[in-house]
Amino acid sequence: MKVHHFQALVIGALCLSAAVLAAESYNQHQQLAELQTAARNAPADPSPSLRHDIGELRTTLATLSPKVAALKDTQHQHTGAQAALGQQLDELAASVRILQAAPPGPSSADLTALAQRMGAAEVALEKLSTAAKVPAATAPPTPPFAINQKPRRRSRPSPCRVSRRAAPSGSWPPCLPAPTHCRPCTCSSPATA
Repeated sequence: MKVHHFQALVIGALCLSAAVLAAESYNQHQQLAELQTAARNAPADPSPSLRHDIGELRTTLATLSPKVAALKDTQHQHTGAQAALGQQLDELAASVRILQAAPPGPSSADLTALAQRMGAAEVALEKLSTAAKVPAATAPPTPPFAINQKPRRRSRPSPCRVSRRAAPSGSWPPCLPAPTHCRPCTCSSPATA
């Protein structure tokens, strides 16, 4: 190969590499310009708004945690109430089953117990009715009279005289009980006081 050809090849390679380098530098310049434009048009730093949002979220979480605790307490109370209600329902179901299993109406044991009570009540009633037929005790004895004391005179007529006027036949009227406080009259005709 001749030196002349060799120099032409080297110069061509150098020109070609210079053209590639120029194209690369142009591309990088274009990309740098786009990045600068994008940086200029980019929004402001979002970190302050993000910090504000994070603060609001923390406040919300702080207010929600007592509410969550209260809801848990309420849920425990509801669970306890549902358990108690379930137990009462089970007891009611058991009592309903017992009532359904029992024969309707009173049993023979109930009827015999009722008959015994009725018999005892009849015996007590008979005893009370026979006790009422016993005559009452006689009047209490009168106090003894003093020897010096004279009997008092009554200014009103005795019941016997009144009764003799009411009943001229001399007998006490059968509709009235006989008096126990005076002795029977021995007079044959009504007398004036």
